[in-house]
Amino acid sequence: MGSQFIPLLRNEITKALRRKLPYFGILAVALVCVVSFFVSGQISTAAGANGWGYVAFSMQLVFTDIGPILIVMFTSMLLAEETGTGTIRAVLAAPVHRWELFLAKAAIGILYMLAVSLAALLFSIAFAKAHYEFGAVGDSFGVVYARGRTLHEFLTGYCLSWIPLTALVMYGLLISTLIRNAGVSVSVGVSTLFLIDLTKHLVGFDPYIFTRYIGYSWVTLQQLAQGMDYQWHTEVPKLSALSVISGIVLFAAGLTIFVRKDLNH
Repeated sequence: MGSQFIPLLRNEITKALRRKLPYFGILAVALVCVVSFFVSGQISTAAGANGWGYVAFSMQLVFTDIGPILIVMFTSMLLAEETGTGTIRAVLAAPVHRWELFLAKAAIGILYMLAVSLAALLFSIAFAKAHYEFGAVGDSFGVVYARGRTLHEFLTGYCLSWIPLTALVMYGLLISTLIRNAGVSVSVGVSTLFLIDLTKHLVGFDPYIFTRYIGYSWVTLQQLAQGMDYQWHTEVPKLSALSVISGIVLFAAGLTIFVRKDLNH
């Protein structure tokens, strides 16, 4: 029997396109970008009043709350919805391995995360072009960062932001394997995410929780956009290691639970 991953992934994409939640997520991202467009004009400094600064500010605002919530909502429903209704038994009745189905669910979760991230970037750029320019970054003394370097750093930061977001996808998928009811799974996933973020400083877990890096790239790029001295090379290895290890552990835990889970009840 050949691998069924590609057909399963196609099926997941088709189901995602038929659902309302992905489109609601894109609309929510657009509304946050609209809000950031009006807010940025009131709080930006003269040095940061450029297209780069607005995009960094807008992306940070999107992924402070609404972005992670949308990703967790989508991924925490992927398995719970089918397990709760029993339709997953029909899928597995075909010559399909459980690990292939789980991998397809993880892949569609990552694709949705990338879609949300891309939508936020495109909306941010579109609004930025209405008011600002994407030129060299400077201050009263002249050019601080050339346009080419700024663009390179923004592309690097944008790609880096996907690493902790991928770990977040695996977190949502793990919740989806633990709970059979889709609504309860979403509630537990979102509320647990908030609980962790609220208490991680109090209990001293902040250095060990990958969510601390979800908005890191955009905070750093805001400093660049204002012509400030930014340093992220020391944090990138920590960001990568913590997020990758967390993602692998969460994925492995979810896969192990799903493969061994009794789906007949």
